[in-house]
Amino acid sequence: MKYIESIFLSNTCKIVLLLLIIISFAVFISPRVVNAENIEDYQTITLRAGGGGGSSTGSSSSGSSSGHHTSGTRSYGTGGVISNILSAILMVILLCIGTIVLYCKVLRSSFNSKRYMRMLDDKDITWNYKNIERQVIDSYYTIQEAWAEGDMKNAKGYMTKELYENFQSKLEWMEVKKRKNVLEKIRLVNVKPVSVHDDSDDKKDLIWFYIKGKMVDYMINTETLERVGGSMKATSFVEFWKFTRTKDNRWVLSKILQQEEANKITFQ
Repeated sequence: MKYIESIFLSNTCKIVLLLLIIISFAVFISPRVVNAENIEDYQTITLRAGGGGGSSTGSSSSGSSSGHHTSGTRSYGTGGVISNILSAILMVILLCIGTIVLYCKVLRSSFNSKRYMRMLDDKDITWNYKNIERQVIDSYYTIQEAWAEGDMKNAKGYMTKELYENFQSKLEWMEVKKRKNVLEKIRLVNVKPVSVHDDSDDKKDLIWFYIKGKMVDYMINTETLERVGGSMKATSFVEFWKFTRTKDNRWVLSKILQQEEANKITFQ
């Protein structure tokens, strides 16, 4: 009996290990998703409209501090190497699983949201999905281009007054700090509705959209023109954009959440 159990466990371990290798390989060859932190104050350098890749500060300090560690904290043996590899694989798997679970939720919610919007469209043409999708796409490119120009005036009609003032304030702060966000090769890779709310008061109608974009996104010092943050390579990112209905039945951007904040949204 014990022999049979040992064989079963051995085969199970092999299957699990094979799955880990396959998932890890799939993650490494797939496009990297940039998880940008939502900015709550002006202490962090913002990259791209609504999101960020992070500032250049901090990396050098962490590198210099590592030199103060004693040799006792380091692992040089085969066991240490294997442990580090397994930890890295586990981390990759967890990230991969999280991304897959989220996207499955997005697909399901997108299907439900579009079906609900078709029902609403029968009574109110403002809910026509194709028209809304076109407005979302126009908003994405207009807002990103305005942010890259350092002035949100051209995008004012695509967002709420509160969000416009918020973005404009951040750009003014960046100008004072001699910073400019350079955005190039701006692309909208995917857009899907994930949550729809129809209220008796049309002013409270809203739609959350899953937004996957890709662009070259970095920060420069406007005096020296040196790069101080971001990457010269095009990278992907995922965000959730909230659109609300205006008095003249248009849809404008009112809020942006990052991928890790998806739990704040009630998916359809």
